[in-house]
Amino acid sequence: MKILLFMVAAFAVVSGQEPKPCIAPKIWEARMARIDPSKRFFERARISYDAIDRRVRIVEEVEIKGTRDFYDVLYLHNVEKEYRLNMKTKTCTVRGLTEPFRPFEVPKNATFYSESYIGTGAFPGEGVLISLWGGETPEGGRYMGSFTTNGCVPVQDGFYTERTGFVHTSFYDVVAGISDPNVFIPPKECP
Repeated sequence: MKILLFMVAAFAVVSGQEPKPCIAPKIWEARMARIDPSKRFFERARISYDAIDRRVRIVEEVEIKGTRDFYDVLYLHNVEKEYRLNMKTKTCTVRGLTEPFRPFEVPKNATFYSESYIGTGAFPGEGVLISLWGGETPEGGRYMGSFTTNGCVPVQDGFYTERTGFVHTSFYDVVAGISDPNVFIPPKECP
């Protein structure tokens, strides 16, 4: 009987240790780098992100197959519009959004893969503990993301679909909140 009680208690302790998906910040700004090697695509950008109203502003330097361009892109999923300003030519394209809003968060059905340190955990303050999550998207693709264990701040995001191929994004210098409330207003060059 004591053995049975011990096994039940041990099972409860072990099952209680399995990580649960964390809740990522809903509004933040950061620098980011995005790459898709199959398309020879590289992007360096500044991102303003609002998951509550489904809005994203990306001021980006894009290199595709050796050609470099600069864009200011505003995705307003709440009204299904994209504003894309070419910062070299000052021309703006406005179009409807065809892709759904993809939040940078750990989905509730995500599978926990592991925890690890970026840097080192051997010395205090010399590393950041992250958790790695993944799974399948509603559209049938695959995703994987890493988030800090303290605060659930996005660190890396990767996804694959037949249409897009594999896209990998890294986030740096993430800051909670939006520094300029006008960042989600379309550029004045856009009709």
